[in-house]
Amino acid sequence: MKKNSKTFLYNFFIIIFIYLFIFSTNKVYANTYKIENIEISDEYNVNFNKDDIVDQAFIRAFQILISKITISKDYKLIKNQNLKLIKSFVESFSIINEKFENNKYIGVFEINFNKNKILSFLRKKNIFHSRMIEKKVLFIPIFINLYKDSLLLFNENPFYTNWNYQEENQYLLQYVMQNEDLDDYKLIKDRLEFIENYDFKEITSKYELNQNFIILIVFEDIDNLKTFSKFNINSTESNFKQVFQTFNFEDKKEIQKLIKQMKIRYDDEWKKINLINTSIKLNIELKLDSKNILLLEKIEKILSEIELVEKYYISNFDNKITSLSILSNSTPDKLMKEFRKYDVNISAQNNVWYLNE
Repeated sequence: MKKNSKTFLYNFFIIIFIYLFIFSTNKVYANTYKIENIEISDEYNVNFNKDDIVDQAFIRAFQILISKITISKDYKLIKNQNLKLIKSFVESFSIINEKFENNKYIGVFEINFNKNKILSFLRKKNIFHSRMIEKKVLFIPIFINLYKDSLLLFNENPFYTNWNYQEENQYLLQYVMQNEDLDDYKLIKDRLEFIENYDFKEITSKYELNQNFIILIVFEDIDNLKTFSKFNINSTESNFKQVFQTFNFEDKKEIQKLIKQMKIRYDDEWKKINLINTSIKLNIELKLDSKNILLLEKIEKILSEIELVEKYYISNFDNKITSLSILSNSTPDKLMKEFRKYDVNISAQNNVWYLNE
């Protein structure tokens, strides 16, 4: 009798846990997009209103977020939204620092946006989003003046000296500049005739970031700047050309304008690698041991963090097996790869997945 009673209680608590688990999967998760270091300043006078400052921070943070998770052509279509809508996306915010200086207010904000609401907004606009993954890359800019037949590297090169001209938080790629190395200069100079076909391995191999690099080659003639980019990040390689009208390189604003255009293009290439195609609908069933409470908690946390998972819910449960129905915007191999990042190995039989422990 006591044994039956213990079995009943054990199964009862298992069912209660799974019941709570169901409700936890139906609630909005604490998953947010965090945008930091939003600096807003305004004149401090009789018309000063701090609520207006906060509203400006919301708008600026929203625009930075959207620029980070959408391709630039899509960003231009949706960057301007009304304040009421933007406020509906805000989960929380905090003022990290504020000061009054020379009759001016300066505040630094941190804004958290509700990820589910942002992604729902993008889906309604039929816009695919990219995972917001920052990446360090080795950057090697080469400047070749064709009519003077000269090669400019390092501090003689305006793209080298101005590339990281200020702290910017709207880009995903973070650039580590090539070291000033005379051997590198000689290697490049000796290969100028076929520079576009040179693989740069002799140079990139010196760096820890040798698998993630961008080479920017700028050819200047009298009328044009012709750029050739070698993009190699996460085993994705692409080469592309762009042409700009030449300008006075003593004008820093013009240099920075061109640099901004190149950075947007490079960020777009990186976002395409991490793009989530919401038109892909993969339905799978994942079966778990109901008695393994720690595993259930772990899988719930993982599913809430994987952006390739659009939604999930418990389709069936008893004291032996808990079945999760998962809708994913990916192929099976990509989703399995995401699970492996959390040290979870999956085996599949048709559309039913099992954990290999």
